[in-house]
Amino acid sequence: MSRKFYLSFLFSALLAFPLQAGEWEYDASGSVTGLYGYADTESHHHGTGDADLAVYAKYVFNNEYEAGIYADFMFGVNHELEDYNQGKWGEEIYGIMDSPYGRLMLGQTWNVAAQFHGGVPTVGPLGVENSDIVDFIANPNWKRKNHYARFATLNTTYINTDGVAPKISYISPEYYNTMLGLTYVPETYNRRGLVNKDAPYYDKGGYIVSLYNSVDLDFVTISSSLGYADFIDNDQEYSASLALSRGNWTLGGGWRRTNADSKNPVNRKVSDNTPEWFDGYRDGYAWDIGLGYEFGPYKAGLSYFKSKASRSDNENEIVMFSNQYQVNKNLDVYLAAAHVDFNGANANLEENNKGYAFVTGLSLKF
Repeated sequence: MSRKFYLSFLFSALLAFPLQAGEWEYDASGSVTGLYGYADTESHHHGTGDADLAVYAKYVFNNEYEAGIYADFMFGVNHELEDYNQGKWGEEIYGIMDSPYGRLMLGQTWNVAAQFHGGVPTVGPLGVENSDIVDFIANPNWKRKNHYARFATLNTTYINTDGVAPKISYISPEYYNTMLGLTYVPETYNRRGLVNKDAPYYDKGGYIVSLYNSVDLDFVTISSSLGYADFIDNDQEYSASLALSRGNWTLGGGWRRTNADSKNPVNRKVSDNTPEWFDGYRDGYAWDIGLGYEFGPYKAGLSYFKSKASRSDNENEIVMFSNQYQVNKNLDVYLAAAHVDFNGANANLEENNKGYAFVTGLSLKF
């Protein structure tokens, strides 16, 4: 699905909206983040940098109808996972149309199961989901550099196999505190996802369906989601998340399971760019749990993440304590401590890594 196609589709959809007087809205925002960390591993000291810019233009027809084009640009340096195309250096361009009949999204977005997924409270820029702690202690199970891609295990509890590959998504209006989401992905491969481009299923499509529910019971607010994906000739995936919030506290967690399609066996070498267990994520599981606290400008979170491949001994554990303080509306300061244990399929040193990391940094927003 080319950018020209989905921008043309968006323009056509705009013309289909009711012809009523409205107004345009525009906005732009961004941030610059710098992190410095120390790890008790061979590399010891390391720093990373990130910047992002988000712009949009939307036309508000009335209180019920609006449509817009959104563009998010990302930049990054010194990252272990080098997602330089639609990733740490890249873009997401997409359209959103809202009406009483729901939301239609077209372009480079996450699928509906990823959008609905909640679970572990997020504090600071590292997190335990698709965690950037690997910039400070590298994980041999998660690699993407140049043409080399290897995800021997899952790196999230939300469904991220397709990354931000161009797609079409629909989210229904809320009904009894519940929303239904549907996504169609014409081609699964994307550098923000898990697929190796040399895999025989890289250009196959996928279908994702998800449910989201949020209910306030006075004494506690419960948010939950369920997701299912069928990536053609790749795998079938299941996900769930649950978060309980009361006062300043949030307790949440997530779960994900994958089952490989029998048409393409796991770990079948098809090129020089498909190393051992390059697609072990296709048959495995991941789960996490975390407790978050927020008081005024201060946030803290303690979280745990585990993922394991079913057909090998590859597995990962991350324990992280994160702190974030908002100095003012434009400046946040971060401090995190983490312990990781990344295990490969054998005892070779290059296949395993573990240790402690201490990371600090700041983010400037504008």
